Amino acid sequence: AQDFLDGSPGGWCCVGDLLTHGAAAVLLKVGVRGRFIPVFVLGTVMPDLCSRVPAIGLGYVHVHLARVSPFFTHGWQPFHQPVGLVLLAFLTCFLFQETVRASVFWNLLGGMALHLGLDVLQSHHGAGYLLGFPFSDFAWELGVIGSEATVGWAIPLSLLAWFVYRYRASQP
Repeated sequence: AQDFLDGSPGGWCCVGDLLTHGAAAVLLKVGVRGRFIPVFVLGTVMPDLCSRVPAIGLGYVHVHLARVSPFFTHGWQPFHQPVGLVLLAFLTCFLFQETVRASVFWNLLGGMALHLGLDVLQSHHGAGYLLGFPFSDFAWELGVIGSEATVGWAIPLSLLAWFVYRYRASQP
């Protein structure tokens, strides 16, 4: 996140991650002809939107405007871990009509699981993800692709997802 904070272009990898996660969600849901595609896509981007965006924003404030407690710059991490994501999906589903809440909950949770699965494929130089938090501090990381590798795939994968979605929508 420091690259983002100091204005250099390297920090924009977060946007590439959001686009590739969202595109993967569209391709998966369209491929199985699933319902609630927008909710599933929302589930894939919520972990970063609810953990990374506040941390980056408050980190920017801390670096450039005023001192911010580390609790507020780093305290968002549970929203990028399974227990926090279950809670987030549960609370979010109450924003929807009662008749669809269960479907919304499971689609949000499915999108969040896809997000974590894609993230675990990345290499973060040993930092990994605490998928067992708060019960374990083991960091999961498969290191199949670099954490910056999604940037080059963001636009092509997003365009492919859009074309596939439009094609499937036109089919009976």
